[in-house]
Amino acid sequence: MIRKKILYPIELCIYNFVVRFLLWKRPSYKKKYDISICAIFKNESSFLKEWIEYHCLVGIDHIYMYNNNSDDDYLAILEPYIKNGYVTLVHWDKDNAQMAAYKHFFETFKEETQWMVFLDLDEYIVPRKKNTIKEWIKGYEKFPVILVYWKMFGTSGMMKHDYSKLVIEQYVVSHEGFATHKGKCFVNTDYELSFYNEMTHHSTCVNYPIGGIKIRMQPVNQFKRFVVGGYHLSFLGEKNPSIQINHYWSMAWDRFEAKRKMTDVFFKDNPKRNLDYFYGFEEQNICCDYSVFRFLMKLKHRMLGVS
Repeated sequence: MIRKKILYPIELCIYNFVVRFLLWKRPSYKKKYDISICAIFKNESSFLKEWIEYHCLVGIDHIYMYNNNSDDDYLAILEPYIKNGYVTLVHWDKDNAQMAAYKHFFETFKEETQWMVFLDLDEYIVPRKKNTIKEWIKGYEKFPVILVYWKMFGTSGMMKHDYSKLVIEQYVVSHEGFATHKGKCFVNTDYELSFYNEMTHHSTCVNYPIGGIKIRMQPVNQFKRFVVGGYHLSFLGEKNPSIQINHYWSMAWDRFEAKRKMTDVFFKDNPKRNLDYFYGFEEQNICCDYSVFRFLMKLKHRMLGVS
């Protein structure tokens, strides 16, 4: 409580009015890929193709996929992407070892990609003002870590998922604002991660050298305000975001019900088994967000092979 009330505001002021002026290094882009995704998945073959094609469409160069004991037909979906070099598949058979997978990725593949983001298959990165993530990230290159906030989407009132339609066209009812306490981070791999825990998943920190010493560098958000402990300094003009992550948290009820019965790649005890947990998110869905629809027709053409 003391840290939240006293230390976080002090850290925010130090970062936003002192540290930002000490940042100077920009990526050289000499690595094999500019921007990549690292994702861990389990029995999600129904959604693999759409998710991969979408992120290829918005400018992701490569995807590292960690298979966590899937027993569906995931390999049939991934094989073309593996053969053309777009996907690297790693078999990860450990239970509740998502952070260990992230550590393995960073130690094994960081020299291949300049930027990376840890992403789940129910998350879609949506540039709102640029057509690609590569165009968007050019304005943030001096920052080692960039946090993009979640926009939470629920069931849209559907009991059953329609597998004949895309995820991004079915679910449009969302929370009104952004989940400013959580999101995902783009990390410049020239730096080492400060730690591997739940915060790595949502608010990644790196070790940044300043004056011969390494400090723990907090992420900035898309408004270029440093985020500490889920808090950032608010300024006027921050109501028009340039990017968001659509988090299709539940999808239709039958999809969420299936998730409730599964083991979780991170939690030993799956919190989704608590129905109040579901309602706590669902009852905040009070508006519609069609931002991702700007890419919908291109994605449909990619899925059908139209050129």
